[in-house]
Amino acid sequence: MTTTQNTSPITLPTTTTTSRVVRAWPFALIASGVLSAVGGGMHPEVAAEGNTAREELAVMTADASWVPGHSLLALGVALMLLGLWGARRSGRWPRADSALGVGVVVLALYLVEAVLHTAAAVDSENLAHGHSAPVALTHLGLAAFLYPLSGAAIVWMATAIGADWGRLRVLSVVGIVGGTVHAVVVPLTLLLPDTETSPLFAVAGMSLSAWALVTGVMGLRGPSSARAAGATRR
Repeated sequence: MTTTQNTSPITLPTTTTTSRVVRAWPFALIASGVLSAVGGGMHPEVAAEGNTAREELAVMTADASWVPGHSLLALGVALMLLGLWGARRSGRWPRADSALGVGVVVLALYLVEAVLHTAAAVDSENLAHGHSAPVALTHLGLAAFLYPLSGAAIVWMATAIGADWGRLRVLSVVGIVGGTVHAVVVPLTLLLPDTETSPLFAVAGMSLSAWALVTGVMGLRGPSSARAAGATRR
C-alpha cells in the first residue's frame, strides 16, 4: 500500500506587532488629531502686554493645565509620527513616499522638543526668579529650529499625500496652512517679542489637528478611482 505525503506549504500567521501597527495607522492619525485638539484647548493664556517672554513662560508653566495639556500634545505628536510611519510602510500613497520618509525623521526630532516643552514646567520657579532654566531654554532653542523644519515637512507631506486624493485633494489645504503657520510662528515670536502671536499658535494647532484627522479618515477610504484604474491597467 502506498501513502501520499502532504507536502502543501504551511502558512504561518503574520499578525506581528509591526503588521498590526501598519494596519492601524489611520486610527493613530485620527487619535492624534483628537488628542492634539483637546491638548491645545487646555493651553494656558497669559496677557502679553508688559510681560517679557521669560515672564510669560514662567506664568504659563506654573499653570495647572500646562503639564496635562502638553502631555496630550506630545502624545498627539507621537501618534502622528506612528501613523505617518505606518502610512509609508503600507504603501498607501506611493507618490508621497519621499515626503513621508523625510517627514517621519523630522517629526521624531520634533517629538523630543514636544517632550521638553512639557517638561519646561520644572523650571517655572527658576523662570519667575531669574535663575537658570536649562529645560525651558533648551525647549526654546529647539523650537526655534524644529518648528520651521517640522512645519516645512508637514507642508511637503500634505501636498504629496493630497495629490493622491483626487477631487478631495482640496482637504490637504488644512495641512498646508497649518504647516506654514507652524513653521513661522516661533521665529516671529522671537523676532517680534512685542507682537501677540498666540492666535497664530492656535491656528497652527487646530489646522494640524484637523489635517491629522482628515488624513486618517482618508487612509480608511479605498484608493482614488484614478489610481485604481491605473493599477488595473498595469
